[in-house]
Amino acid sequence: MTGHSDYADVVIVGGGMVGLALACALRNTGLRIVVIERNEPQVRKSLGRDCRVSAIVRGNVRILEGLGVWKYLQDDASPMRQMRIWDNQEAGGIRFDAAEIGEDALGFLIENSCTQRAMHKAMLESDDVEFCCPAEISSVEWQQDQVSVKLADGRVLHTPLIVGADGGRSWLRGQAGIDCWQRDYKQKGIVATVRPEYPHRGNAFQRFLPTGPLAMLPMTDDLCSIVWSAENSEAERLMGMDDDAFLDALNLTFGPILGRINAAGDRAAFPLKGQLAKHFVRERVALVGDAAHCIHPLAGLGVNLGLRDAMVLAQEIADAKRFDEDWGELSVLDRYMKQRLPDVLSIMGSMEGFHQIFTHTFPGLKEIRDMGMRLMGNSGAIKQLLMRNSTGLSLPVPKQIS
Repeated sequence: MTGHSDYADVVIVGGGMVGLALACALRNTGLRIVVIERNEPQVRKSLGRDCRVSAIVRGNVRILEGLGVWKYLQDDASPMRQMRIWDNQEAGGIRFDAAEIGEDALGFLIENSCTQRAMHKAMLESDDVEFCCPAEISSVEWQQDQVSVKLADGRVLHTPLIVGADGGRSWLRGQAGIDCWQRDYKQKGIVATVRPEYPHRGNAFQRFLPTGPLAMLPMTDDLCSIVWSAENSEAERLMGMDDDAFLDALNLTFGPILGRINAAGDRAAFPLKGQLAKHFVRERVALVGDAAHCIHPLAGLGVNLGLRDAMVLAQEIADAKRFDEDWGELSVLDRYMKQRLPDVLSIMGSMEGFHQIFTHTFPGLKEIRDMGMRLMGNSGAIKQLLMRNSTGLSLPVPKQIS
């Protein structure tokens, strides 16, 4: 870490997918960027694959192409050409097909560690980005025209803007005195890699159960990733099973659509919480990704929101530089916040609505739910609009920084 000036135009706290995306977006703007990451990511393997995966929607694939990341990723990405959603054991359900909106895929399923590795390669194509890992911040001090960031090794960085990309339990958010609204779903998400009997052909499946949704998502080599959301007691029961018992429970719950699921790798479980920072920005600090908002993983949209945060913030910083504005000032950062709030709130609201509709058992709710699914399935225009919104294709987010 020696040999560098103690000034950075932007300091990014957190070297996960969203922090790295922001660094990639800013790497050709002539700004000096420093990314601080506490430690190397720990990869939990399941059937030899990272059991943490993300469904990157079509619109955000265009972002990754614009960032120069996709060329390092495309061999690890499995296209989701269709998505089938159904309710418990009921017949019917909805089928979303990428061809209905003139696309080859609704999105791509990618292991998180593959995405981080690809972003890391793209980021280091520029000499203007310094990646500090392992590195720890010992203190942050806000001054009138800059932030002083002291690292544990004694180095001090001065910057007009510090960005929190350090996840749902963001340390920087706490240092900035920003509180959160929180929603505990009292559920855990169980993730694992599984091997079904039949090829998935790029189909993703989601079955809604009274205890929470079970998603079966297509990976490369005809493997699938499961995300099984269940109430805490049920999740603990499933996690406590031996491998054979878990496989039997999974087959019984998912059904025979892909034949028998023949193997399930190591399982991991994480608590499901919704969270929204009460401020996305304060003077000289901005929050992106899970540091700003966490949503239920119902549709796997969390990282997609974070990528869009990174692109909008990067464009505002680049514009401020072009017009000789101070990009750490609240007037500039407010422009980022105002652009991002409608997208974040609409996704959070729709995820909360889905959760309520599919987990409650009010009299008559099931019939309303079934009718709504039939109407949506039969309404081409509404369905196409929903698909274009959920795939991020209709959102005014820059695909590369100009």
